[in-house]
Amino acid sequence: MLDVYAAADQARKNGSPSPYPNSTVIDWSKPTQDAYASMEATARAGSPLLGNASNATNNVLTGAAYSPTPTNTYQGLQQGLNPTANPYTGMVNGVANGALANGFLGTSALTQGAQWQNPGVAATSAAAGTINNDAGNALMQNGMTGSNAGMPLAQQAAANASSNPAQAAYAAQTGYTNSAGAQANALSQTAGFNPASFLFGSQAGYTNAAMGGQTALSQYLGSNSNPAASLLGKTANGDYLNSNPYIDQAIKNANQSTVDQFNNSIAPGIDSTMAAAGRLGSGAYASLRNSAEKTTANAMATNAGNMMSANYANERSNQLNAQNAIGALYNSDIGNLQNSLNSLSSTSNAQQAQRLAAITGLGSTVDSATKNAIAANQNAANIDNTQQSQRLAAITGMGSTADSVAKNMISASQNVAGIDAQQQQTNNNALLNAGNLSNATSGLFLNAANQLGNQSVAQQTSNLNYLNSLSDLYKYDTTNRVNAMNTGANLANQDYANQLSNANLQLNAANGQTAAQNAQAGQQLQAAGMAGAIRQNDYADAQALLAKGQADQARQGAFLQDDINKWNGQQNAVWTGLLNEANILTGGGYNSTTGTQTKPIYTNTAAQGMGLATSALGLLAK
Repeated sequence: MLDVYAAADQARKNGSPSPYPNSTVIDWSKPTQDAYASMEATARAGSPLLGNASNATNNVLTGAAYSPTPTNTYQGLQQGLNPTANPYTGMVNGVANGALANGFLGTSALTQGAQWQNPGVAATSAAAGTINNDAGNALMQNGMTGSNAGMPLAQQAAANASSNPAQAAYAAQTGYTNSAGAQANALSQTAGFNPASFLFGSQAGYTNAAMGGQTALSQYLGSNSNPAASLLGKTANGDYLNSNPYIDQAIKNANQSTVDQFNNSIAPGIDSTMAAAGRLGSGAYASLRNSAEKTTANAMATNAGNMMSANYANERSNQLNAQNAIGALYNSDIGNLQNSLNSLSSTSNAQQAQRLAAITGLGSTVDSATKNAIAANQNAANIDNTQQSQRLAAITGMGSTADSVAKNMISASQNVAGIDAQQQQTNNNALLNAGNLSNATSGLFLNAANQLGNQSVAQQTSNLNYLNSLSDLYKYDTTNRVNAMNTGANLANQDYANQLSNANLQLNAANGQTAAQNAQAGQQLQAAGMAGAIRQNDYADAQALLAKGQADQARQGAFLQDDINKWNGQQNAVWTGLLNEANILTGGGYNSTTGTQTKPIYTNTAAQGMGLATSALGLLAK
């Protein structure tokens, strides 16, 4: 891996990967250069169409494109048409102001008829002054001062109806008091006391005699443990593991037979055999003795290991048994403590039950006393309600008596009012008869006055008919004169109409010429607007040539990019190999480094130049 790092560092120092050494800018092709030269020549030469379009637009804006003839015609019509006044206007105004009415003979008669007075008005006024109602006045006076013989008796009955002897008796009973009320109130004061409540209250603090001893036992068991647990502590902690003082001698005794067999049988046999073969002290002899000794040693080690393992397993069993025994002792301590606590809880519950029984008895006694107090209070309330009912009954009887008295007074008053109404009706009938007599007299006077008025109206009607006849003759003469003046006015109006018709003909001719000039100016402006588009056609060939040049440049760019890709592949080959080797050594993760990528620089300046030229032509076309 260090070699890979060293190679990478050396490649970096050597400048790998290096950039593409040649130019990455593509030169303009020959068609592109020719296209731009053609566009420049066309732009410098200018276009006569744009000058003509500008002149046409300027002529329309300044008015040079229009003939002054219609304008002169309009001005002449505005100043030349001024009709004179109608000669008949003064005559019509004179008739309207009453010039023909100055010699009408019926004016004075009309004035006299407007001032005429009907003589029946004076006669009617005189008749109204003689009307009187003396008889009616006498009857009215009699009705106002007369009296009814039954009125004193009715008034006396009304005075007697204002009192009732029963009212005093009912009033005396409104303060009624029940004799049992005081005794019931005294009973309600003592009914809430019960002597048993004191006895139950003294038992609410009862204490069980066994409570102290059970509490002390529970505290002792909670702070002391079983003494046998401390004796088993060392065994449970593993203090005797691998510390048997007899294990070494036991292992030595167990391996003694193997040692004796090697010394007395195996070793002498090997020595005798090799000596007989003349190989005593040789390499084969040493190999046999080493193998026999190794076998004997392995057997002794295996035997010792088995005995040590058995001793360790036996001690581990003792350790677990000690731990279990300690746990059992601990559980026994917990059970004793729990039993003690349960006994203490039972004693406490029994003691609390005795207290609750005392409290319950106290509550029951107090509840009974409370109910007795409530019943006594209810009895007192019932007696008081009965007493109040008696008082209310007395008040109700008093009210009924007062109501009866009031009804009697109302009946007596209605009787007096009925007698008085009868007397008033009699008086009114007398007054009505007197009024009817007076109305009959006044009717005779009014009939005479109406007859005189009717005669005067008939005379006045005859006078008005005569005046109406004279007025009709005057109207007929005036109508003939007005008709003649209207005929003259119509002739004058016809002359004015002819003048206006000629002016309309001149106006229509001027309007026609103006419309023609506007149409011509519109065509010129339309042609001027098309000049910009026609001017753009001058660049069409150069644009086609430019497209050919750009296609050639794109092809050259593809070849240049291919050379750049090959260069980049060669420059990145060293790094690619190093990365592959590093990935093989490390299992991947070194493939994120990228090499140098070079692309050719190319900008379509021709398209930008064509855009500027098109924008300029668009401005000229507006």
